[in-house]
Amino acid sequence: MENKENFSWGSTITAPHKYPIEIYKGYLANDKEMITPYLNTGISTGDWGFGNNAYAGGKTIPTNLSLIWISFAEKKFYKIETLLPHKKIIALLNQGYMNKDRNGEWSHITFNDITVGLAPGGIVVVWLTGKNRSVEIAHYQAIETFVSVNEFYRNPHEYTQQQFFDYRFEAYLPKETQEYIKNNGVPVTLWEEYRTKYNYRFDLQFHKTDKESNDRESEYVNGEKEIVKIEDLNSYQTKALPSYCRFWFSQYNAEAEFDGEEILKAFKKISKNHPDKNIDIEAKVAFMYKTVDFIVKCEGEEIPLQNVVVRMWKN
Repeated sequence: MENKENFSWGSTITAPHKYPIEIYKGYLANDKEMITPYLNTGISTGDWGFGNNAYAGGKTIPTNLSLIWISFAEKKFYKIETLLPHKKIIALLNQGYMNKDRNGEWSHITFNDITVGLAPGGIVVVWLTGKNRSVEIAHYQAIETFVSVNEFYRNPHEYTQQQFFDYRFEAYLPKETQEYIKNNGVPVTLWEEYRTKYNYRFDLQFHKTDKESNDRESEYVNGEKEIVKIEDLNSYQTKALPSYCRFWFSQYNAEAEFDGEEILKAFKKISKNHPDKNIDIEAKVAFMYKTVDFIVKCEGEEIPLQNVVVRMWKN
């Protein structure tokens, strides 16, 4: 692409799965005008890095982000006022990336969304997202703020501030999240830890001779996403830990959804015991392609991943 300054883009908001938030107000703007107002349009959650609440965008790239939102898990409001990395956004939009379509054809495209992620602890992450691609461009720490329940919404029940927080916690958080918080507290540092990158690769093991026959779709715990080209599948690369991978073998396909906390714990332990060493995620494809077992390995130490959800099917 030429060195353009204006691109058509939209905006989305996301929060970690099972940790919903709700926007009070905010905007994306530049020095001259507001570009996208963020209004209270309901609950935001979903997959970290991929927004589910879409807002209008524009063609002028924003330089300023302002947001106030409620974190239901923490029963508090947060506020962020910050500058965006304008030059970095322009450079990535001009650079674009290679995308593989359903027919297996590669073409050069660019990003189409600016996605803002809001996690417990006041963690704010901004990505550029597009088809099969998500790249972190900025990371911030919000501060706690106060918004009266009567300002936030019409309050027909005349809830006090604490009653409002308690009601929304019970109504909007999944029961399993409520139980987790009761036993462990809100994991306010988790999404910051997810941003750590490790040098690793997948090492596939088969009962019979086989190999990956196509490029691998990969999503990561830090919200990034890409298609890993087949020539790079066996190389060690420094990346965030995987949250989802789709593998293609000669006759079967496999999907793996990783438990973020489990794989993070395994990598923290094994990298502490073997500093600066390459790490393997061994993927043992079971007999008759019934499933795939995953083990984190380094210099003889092995940590099985027991909470991976695997799906297998024929091509």
